[in-house]
Amino acid sequence: MSGNAEEGIARVQLAQKDGLSKRHKRGAANLDDRTSTALLALAFLGLIVVWATASSPLIIYGSFAAAMLVTVLFGVIRIKRIQQVRKQRELQAKEAQSKSVK
Repeated sequence: MSGNAEEGIARVQLAQKDGLSKRHKRGAANLDDRTSTALLALAFLGLIVVWATASSPLIIYGSFAAAMLVTVLFGVIRIKRIQQVRKQRELQAKEAQSKSVK
């Protein structure tokens, strides 16, 4: 998509009723995703430090189990977020189709 097309889409979204607030909410959700990804990366680096320095098997295996649990929970949350975005896009597509039919 060319830059002009994206600019046109952005102008139409901003011109719609509550278009700006919807755009800000979507941007905030994307920022939340990036923040959680950065925190997960920092936690992984901390885990590497723990594994490199720990001498107790309880700490090593316990942190490994915690890392697996956090990874699964992060995946579940990510899947739910993807489903939510898909539903929002479907609603937007239905609204656009109903407006174009009129």
